[in-house]
Amino acid sequence: MYNRPEFLDSDPLFLCYLYTSDEDREFVGLLSSLFAYGNVASIRGFLSRLLSPMGKNPKAFLLSEGTKGWKGKLGPYRFQTEEDTLLFLEALRKAYGETRSQGFDFLEPWFKPLEEGAGGLEKRIGGFQTRLRNTLSSLSKKRFSYGLNFLVGSGGENSAYKRYCMFLRWMVRKESPDLGLYKEIKPSELLFPLDTHINRLGEILNASSRKTPDLKKAKEITDFFRRMFPEDPLRMDFPLSRLGILKKCRMRYEKKLCETCELNPICKVYREKKV
Repeated sequence: MYNRPEFLDSDPLFLCYLYTSDEDREFVGLLSSLFAYGNVASIRGFLSRLLSPMGKNPKAFLLSEGTKGWKGKLGPYRFQTEEDTLLFLEALRKAYGETRSQGFDFLEPWFKPLEEGAGGLEKRIGGFQTRLRNTLSSLSKKRFSYGLNFLVGSGGENSAYKRYCMFLRWMVRKESPDLGLYKEIKPSELLFPLDTHINRLGEILNASSRKTPDLKKAKEITDFFRRMFPEDPLRMDFPLSRLGILKKCRMRYEKKLCETCELNPICKVYREKKV
């Protein structure tokens, strides 16, 4: 029930729907997902400052104009200085230039694993991170700042790759509310983005007993739903997140909410209350 358009405003994905071009939607989606940390008001305020000067076609604007128009006007965001963000945009500009010269409209080829035949979504994400880091290094000889490192990410077993998993869900899944722009990556490869709500719901639905929101927990929760939806394990990601965001699940028994919830047959909180 939460896959309807009226619930999009509660998700960073809504920004993509402000643009009509698929190429703009991918570009805006990447920005929206990688800067999606902190409180919602801060995220939206920063992305508004970032996107407003680009007009209705932000990707074309970046490719033609570069980043000179932002200097001294954008300001910092959380861990990123203005310089970090502008360097990141220049790297994306170069990435889009390279993929376009190879005949691709999107950055999906950059999500190819570095090792031929390597499996796992984390290998695809690692390929993108490495290519982006190499591009950043070609643009600046300075040592990467903490903010730039955080923005791009470096992966590892302790990382759940949340922001990239969220972005790839938007780009890969074809069913609403996702965009289905990428063709080579299959929905069955995706991993749950471990936001606060999925992390907690994963525990009360017995999808994972792990307390640490890491790659292993993301895989356990994904495997739990893969048993129900083998070809599309993230089918429940958006509606489940709405349960937390819209406060339809309080992670404790509340008669008004729990007795009408369709998930109560597999919910630990409900079962323990009813015993």
